[in-house]
Amino acid sequence: MMFCATFVVLVTWSLVFNSKGSHVPRTCDSPQYLELRRPATIHCTFQEGFYSVLWYNTSVYIKSDPIIRYSDLLKSGYGYESGEFDVYSNGSLIIKNVSVRHEGIYTAAYLHNSLQNPIITQIRVVVMAKPDISFPHIFNCGNNSTVCYYKGDSPVRCSIQDVRPNITLAWMARTLNEDKVILNDVVATRGTIGYTFRVTTTDFFHYSPLLALLVCKASSRLNVLQKYESMILVENPSLNFSSTKRTQRYVERGSMLELTCTYDATAFVIWKKATTFDGSQHEDLLYSIFVGEKHSEVYVDNINVDGNGSLIVYQVDVKHEGIYFCVFGNGLTNGWITYDVKVRVPPVPAYPVVEGCDHQKYCVIEASHEGSLTCLVKGIRPRVELKWKTFRKSEAELISFTNHESTIQSDGETFDVSQKASYYIKDKSRDRLTIECGTSESEESFHLTTKVDLIFKVDFHPTNSPVTHSNIPWIITVSVSVLSLLLCGKIIQQYTCKNIFNLRSTHKDEATISSTLLAKIYDSGTLPYLKELFVSQIKEKYKDWYDAVQPIPYIKDRLYCVDKVFVEGGIEFLDSIEGVGGRGTWKTLETYENLFNASLLSSPRRILEGEPGYGKSTVTLQFAYDWCNLKETSALKDVEILILLRLRQLGGVPSIYKAIQRFILPRDTTISETDIEHILRNSKSVVVILDGFDEYPDQDSATITDVMTIIARQMFQNFEVVTTTRSSFLPKKYPPLTKRIRLTGFDDKARRYYIRKAVVGDDDEGVRKIEGYLEDNPILSDLCQVPLLFVIFAHMTYESEQFRKLNSVTSFFRYMISCFHSHMRNKMEDENVRKYELFETDHRDLDKLAFEAFSGQSQRIIWDKDEMCQLVGREFYDQYIRIGILVEEESVDIIDDPGTPITEHVQYKKEVRFYHKLFCEWYAAHYLVDYLQRNPTLDLGEFLRHLDPFDVQYLYRFACGINSDSAEKIIDYLKNIDGGDKFAILCILEQTGKIDNIKETICQLCYDGVLISGYDTLLLQRSSMQLLEIAARCEIPIEWVTLSNCLQSVDLSTVAIRTTSGLALTSRIPVKWLEVDLYNRDMTEDEAIDILQFASMCPSLRLLVYFGCVPPRVFTNNSTLSSLKSRDVEVWWYWRKDGTIYSLNLQTGRWENKNGGSEPTEEDFERMLSKGAETRKSWTEEMYKGSVSS
Repeated sequence: MMFCATFVVLVTWSLVFNSKGSHVPRTCDSPQYLELRRPATIHCTFQEGFYSVLWYNTSVYIKSDPIIRYSDLLKSGYGYESGEFDVYSNGSLIIKNVSVRHEGIYTAAYLHNSLQNPIITQIRVVVMAKPDISFPHIFNCGNNSTVCYYKGDSPVRCSIQDVRPNITLAWMARTLNEDKVILNDVVATRGTIGYTFRVTTTDFFHYSPLLALLVCKASSRLNVLQKYESMILVENPSLNFSSTKRTQRYVERGSMLELTCTYDATAFVIWKKATTFDGSQHEDLLYSIFVGEKHSEVYVDNINVDGNGSLIVYQVDVKHEGIYFCVFGNGLTNGWITYDVKVRVPPVPAYPVVEGCDHQKYCVIEASHEGSLTCLVKGIRPRVELKWKTFRKSEAELISFTNHESTIQSDGETFDVSQKASYYIKDKSRDRLTIECGTSESEESFHLTTKVDLIFKVDFHPTNSPVTHSNIPWIITVSVSVLSLLLCGKIIQQYTCKNIFNLRSTHKDEATISSTLLAKIYDSGTLPYLKELFVSQIKEKYKDWYDAVQPIPYIKDRLYCVDKVFVEGGIEFLDSIEGVGGRGTWKTLETYENLFNASLLSSPRRILEGEPGYGKSTVTLQFAYDWCNLKETSALKDVEILILLRLRQLGGVPSIYKAIQRFILPRDTTISETDIEHILRNSKSVVVILDGFDEYPDQDSATITDVMTIIARQMFQNFEVVTTTRSSFLPKKYPPLTKRIRLTGFDDKARRYYIRKAVVGDDDEGVRKIEGYLEDNPILSDLCQVPLLFVIFAHMTYESEQFRKLNSVTSFFRYMISCFHSHMRNKMEDENVRKYELFETDHRDLDKLAFEAFSGQSQRIIWDKDEMCQLVGREFYDQYIRIGILVEEESVDIIDDPGTPITEHVQYKKEVRFYHKLFCEWYAAHYLVDYLQRNPTLDLGEFLRHLDPFDVQYLYRFACGINSDSAEKIIDYLKNIDGGDKFAILCILEQTGKIDNIKETICQLCYDGVLISGYDTLLLQRSSMQLLEIAARCEIPIEWVTLSNCLQSVDLSTVAIRTTSGLALTSRIPVKWLEVDLYNRDMTEDEAIDILQFASMCPSLRLLVYFGCVPPRVFTNNSTLSSLKSRDVEVWWYWRKDGTIYSLNLQTGRWENKNGGSEPTEEDFERMLSKGAETRKSWTEEMYKGSVSS
């Protein structure tokens, strides 16, 4: 009776309501989509405090009972009582488990109160079914993949099963720019739950005959799938590579191999390797798709593909030899390339060994005019042919080689090849002939040769009587000699072996073995073998180092050989000619290879200095590469032994021989410290490179170490030694004749060369894009003079344009660090992301550790792994190792304590450091900011007493960029230290990258003039030049600028003076008075005229002054003189010796005494040129102002 009453009331209300023609407000959206087999809600918005809601599961509700009624907070109705439906307190209908039958029209009758007409609204409900496989399923790809590779001509099928409502499904051919329609056969069937769609095609190669990327694309107005595309890369099975032209490539075992597929833009590539000699059969190595959803599938270990489709083999082995095919396409065109890769294994030793030669020196053999010779190469690949011939072609007729015997042995990978030949000297009067054994001229893989001087015995007959021979005495003599030799040999062998065994097995008897006895033991034949083994082992270690250069730390699978990415920046040496105050002059060194040029740098001790990130360690790796690979242009190619040690690893290791054994030789080496000492002392030439003196833990140790002794030239006096360090961290004691060389960073040319060599290749547009970012952003351009920052910038900018928006070191580094974390976060599983993000933002323990590394008496830049894990936590440590911010290195501890078991004397452990010192400064800056915020009354001078701004400049700049409150305190502190006012400008810029709020500070600094000195640190010079650039942009006048001992050249094409540190003073700098002080350096006439021409192009200049030089007596460039005269620019020359000031007469081009004296004569100029200059005398600003005003 209740439902009947409700029906009558509703009919009445409906008739009344509809007869009035009132607008029915929409209280429920329609349609609404409900997911199958899940609870769902039909959402409606009823006015708060409503009286009643009735729900019907039909559009014809007048003769129907409501499935549920909600009135006065009471629920009723057959749908509610069955448990199928429910209702929320806001009136929305609940379906507890959606099925197909719930699809249809629902009606809601809503009454605000018992007297008001009901509001009737109808909602169309669509039941949505998601398929079990939530993407277009390609049958050829399996159930779990949306991308696959297929070789065949059978139809490819794609389907989506049990989905509702309807979708569309079709095959498309994907090209580089668009998807194109191909022929499809579509079948749709209806099941009990939903619809199944199947689409088939055989139209694979409609647009591309060899390789096609097909996309099965679904579209739906509802979100019923997780992915709407699946792809299949289809290869034409008729593709035949057997007759293709092959490009020969030789690659050394253990190095990285890169095979380029195409230089054009490509959408997909496939790499294969032949399994038969003719290339008719092959295995698939990988495929990669670069369009749409990028995807790569690699089937073989130790290889990868880069973003251009090039194949990369990281550690080449003999098994990688063979024929490689790359098929590529863009969807419309195809192509392929074939490589014949040959793996080279250099022999050990790296030259043919001639029997009877001592290969430690030039080979000379005392021989007869006829006999036989044998030479051998061991462990070489590919197999080579050896040949005996004369060294000089003109002497080929003097000797004949016959009875050639070639012997070849193989272990399956390498070959031992020997060549024996009989020889006959035709001219018996010759006493000497130079011959050689080497590979044949047709060998493409190796060109090996060993020269031998044959010295022939000459029989002398003092009488005319013929020489007679007695057979019996000869036989007796030989027999006795042989027996004697055998007996002596047995005794020597036992004695030698016993002593060598004792020497190797324990060190207890070393002190008792005299140096004479030791020399005898080594001279018995052990030394050449040991030296050969030693050289081969250190070369293997260096190869591990120089083949693992990592431009971007977090991309650990993108390693480069140093020779592939090394680009020379600016490099200078300090010329020791006497200048003012006895100082030298920095001069350009044309190439890093001249570091070992004896004519330029004759001292056996050299210091290679540079700021953090300037590539000191990279240069040392390039030296190692040059030496190991016998680079023809390298001065190291004739060096017998190169020792490269990373000093940060040598804490607590006082012995250089122990350091070599621990950090260069392999774990299982049989070479002892004593062996190493003897090898080095008995080598013709040795070069030692000590990398990172500024990171050497024992530089201030009370214990005398070999490293400090070597640098002071109290050890290894005849060895050439190079020590790398930061400019502000030179050794306290080094010989006066030590040559100093410094790296000055990347100029435009070096940056352009690096972009092409290591980033974009022949992509001209890529070069222009990266260079354009630097031109648009002068602050970013200044940062990128630091090679490390530029390398990271270039690689990351090529993949993202975010870097171009950055305008400070802090923003640059912040974004870079975020990229490191983002790259790793994308690889993490969802459940790990939250903890990972916590580690990204909360790194307080690492901040403190980094700050303490700089703030102590001595900097600490390496930690024990267990210690680091304990300080920062194991999970945090693992994350930062994976990202690349922290780096692990293996170290060795030697435990010599009494009672230590023999198996525990040598202990290997892991040590940890930051990827680079700049990263350590980044985290230390966070600690400094946090500490200043927690301690507002801190005495900053005391707290920062060990943090020299010119040593850790980026720590200060980062801190100023991280927090503005801390920046104010830091900048005030910097302004009160010597030279800190200019550096403070760089720190101010870190706050916003803007200069509006620092104009007053710039005006104060510029009013007193700006000195740029060649004796200042590069940081001070750069700060001064940055100050001038900012002043120019703000149109702040500059009273005077002095270029002191730093003039490199004048570039009239860009109207700029180049300094020796690579900086440029341009004509747009608004300077009134320019001094050029050469500190007694000779000035050429061209140089003086170029400076005059530069002055004539500077619109604000009023006075040019020459210091510390003797300029030309007469200037004849009338156009330049006229330009200066028309602009009222004065030109002075200050002669230090007697304080005389000369003024250039711009009419005659001659000098005149400014105080009214006579013109200097020819004799005066000769006298000035011969005397030289003394200490510079001061000039007052009043003299300048009075002269200009007059």
